[in-house]
Amino acid sequence: MPWLIKSKDIPLEGHLFFVHVPRCGGTSLMQHFNIPEKVLNDRSFLGKLFMRYFFHRYRTLEKANFPIATRENAICLSIITLSLLIQLLDITPFSQWTIPLFQIPFPTLFLSTALFTSLFTTFVATAPIIGRITPIHRWYLWFVQYPLFRVMESIPWCTGTNKHGYIMHLTAPKLLGYGYVTPEQMDNICSLAIVRNPYSRMVSIYGYNRFGEMEDFKTFMRRWKKLMKPYLEDGEKEEWYTPCHLLPQFEYTHYNGKQLVQSVVKQEELKYLKTRDGAEEAIKLDNSVSDLPKIVREALLGMPHTNKRATSKKWYDYYDQETLNLTYDMYKLDFDVFGYEIEMKQRPDLKPPRPSRRDDMQAMKFDRFSRDSFMSRDGKRMSQASIFNSVRDSVKLNEVLTSMNNDNNNVGSIGASLRRSAVAGRTSHLLRSVVEREETSESFGDSSHPSKKDD
Repeated sequence: MPWLIKSKDIPLEGHLFFVHVPRCGGTSLMQHFNIPEKVLNDRSFLGKLFMRYFFHRYRTLEKANFPIATRENAICLSIITLSLLIQLLDITPFSQWTIPLFQIPFPTLFLSTALFTSLFTTFVATAPIIGRITPIHRWYLWFVQYPLFRVMESIPWCTGTNKHGYIMHLTAPKLLGYGYVTPEQMDNICSLAIVRNPYSRMVSIYGYNRFGEMEDFKTFMRRWKKLMKPYLEDGEKEEWYTPCHLLPQFEYTHYNGKQLVQSVVKQEELKYLKTRDGAEEAIKLDNSVSDLPKIVREALLGMPHTNKRATSKKWYDYYDQETLNLTYDMYKLDFDVFGYEIEMKQRPDLKPPRPSRRDDMQAMKFDRFSRDSFMSRDGKRMSQASIFNSVRDSVKLNEVLTSMNNDNNNVGSIGASLRRSAVAGRTSHLLRSVVEREETSESFGDSSHPSKKDD
């Protein structure tokens, strides 16, 4: 859902692009701008049908991890009941119809299809299963998301799903590298991302991805860190290795320490934008929202929180010392980059984790987040084109190298060998482009980046 405001009738400067960090309130913004209806424009009947189902399914999974009371199950239950009645009562000619090739009675086929569909939509095609069980996650990418390529995607609005995963949950570097947004667009439009306190976000991730109420927070956290191993040890950010909910928030907004998104807003600040009077009062008080571009403030004004799940206790009551330390270990840079306190003030009984010297050195490589990162000291917008081009080429190169690495695992595959030879030239070309872009970016020095404000 990244495009919130987009029209041929307005210049690029009037467009608003949203980088959706999972579990930070972006779904509410999508509904606020009526994106599900805008996506349907200029689509075929089949395209509209599939996109409607995509958004229906998205809303369903926001309400329950394993949804039972759904339209799909109601239809399947009707088919199962009808099939059983036909077989038990031996209603002819329906009970005698068969599939010629396999000699399977039609009632049996309908019954088995309905059972499979019900089990698949209720248990398999859910966030806990496809997001946490790696073999199923990869099977789902190959046999569900890849075949749905083009029918459940909306490239003009950057939403839906395809071979890259969920398009609306792609990071800013991936959106540039995969070509969903051009460097020229990013350099002229206004872009926005909403981030959240890593501790409260972790509880939201738990609620959305747990296997059920029997899986407690501590058990979930231990399993979540194991699932995050490809990212923590090897820096893998591709959907094949690291599902989008696992990624730290800074991966969505930054690349190699540089902020790519123009405006980063904390979810905790949205309370100042509930009403226009509240926003104006906050500006008078020199609140952080005063630094936001006008188009962003207007977009966030009155944004509802429609996908909030009811919980039995406050988010900070889920924590003990172990889970606090685990959250920091996995998302330590989010605290530094976005200026969140490591100490959980609501829980004075818990000791704040101690950053290591290595953590401090790593954090120093990052720009502190800004609510208008393209603005220079003299109040003028500065071009970031060289940075965006460099990011695009780097991500492209990484995607090619990842594909070659996957193919190398299939030594006996003729298709893999042909593919490796086909991408060899493209790889060398991209490598040269990346080096040239990096040299160009370095030649600008500090003057190519605006000064960052501390939170």
